[in-house]
Amino acid sequence: MTLSIEDEFSTLRRVIVGLGSPYQTDKEQIASEMSEFPFVPNTDRKPEVLALTYPTEEILLPEYAGYVDVLESYGVEVLRADPAAAYSFDYTCPRDIGFVIGDIFFVANMAVPSRANEIRTVQHLLAEIDPPKIVQPPAGALLEGGDVILLDAKTILVGINQRSNHEGFTFLNDYLTPLGYQVLPIKHNQLHLDCCLNPLGRGHLLIHPESLQGNDNAIWRRLGSLSWIRVDAVEREHLATNVLSINPDTIIARNHVACTRVNQAIRDLGYRVEEIGFDGVPATGGSFRCASLVLGRAVED
Repeated sequence: MTLSIEDEFSTLRRVIVGLGSPYQTDKEQIASEMSEFPFVPNTDRKPEVLALTYPTEEILLPEYAGYVDVLESYGVEVLRADPAAAYSFDYTCPRDIGFVIGDIFFVANMAVPSRANEIRTVQHLLAEIDPPKIVQPPAGALLEGGDVILLDAKTILVGINQRSNHEGFTFLNDYLTPLGYQVLPIKHNQLHLDCCLNPLGRGHLLIHPESLQGNDNAIWRRLGSLSWIRVDAVEREHLATNVLSINPDTIIARNHVACTRVNQAIRDLGYRVEEIGFDGVPATGGSFRCASLVLGRAVED
């Protein structure tokens, strides 16, 4: 399998998407395994997460089917995880368990213990990748895919918060700098960086700047090199930034009243926005980018 990722928005060729089934519905079992309560991010949804208010397969399955239909209509090869290979609360967000930069697949070191074995769900797909092209951080270096964003072809942002730590950034920085990349740590206060920041293909940046307080002027200058589409706190909470670009001019976004203004702002800038009903995965804290482990994008002219 050929891997190729140089940015977040070139034409999408191959992606692993999450699953809507099997889905754990035994709340007592979830609660007994969810010893990682301290890892639940301090967002407005924290009480819901702690109350174990999770979506059902009846919601997730048709939403994923609609998502796959749109991807395939654009010629994207859609791959699926193996739900029998490992157990976690769900398999909705494969982005967390790995990510691709260039032609290297990085296996994530997960912060949440119950999700550590989710990588087994895509092992049958990783078996098609040249083994030297698969890399994993050392123990203690927490690094999840939702915190890794390619701002451009040679600039990587690594979000630092509850799911990825400074050791994870240091690992990626040491690995990628000799390859010509600039790797920048960026503090945030959300579940993952892609819940408050996402670059688009025409030089725009979806951003909730209030989630990024505490960063130095160099980071703000770098973010300021792109044209901002500002997202407010309510829009951010409903994951208006967590879109997936199909190509530089087309994105998939959530069809939700809280995302209406942002989606229209994107359209007004000349993008095509494919709006899809997608409420199940956002109930777990992610949306389209989280639900998609992108393996290949075309190199644009």
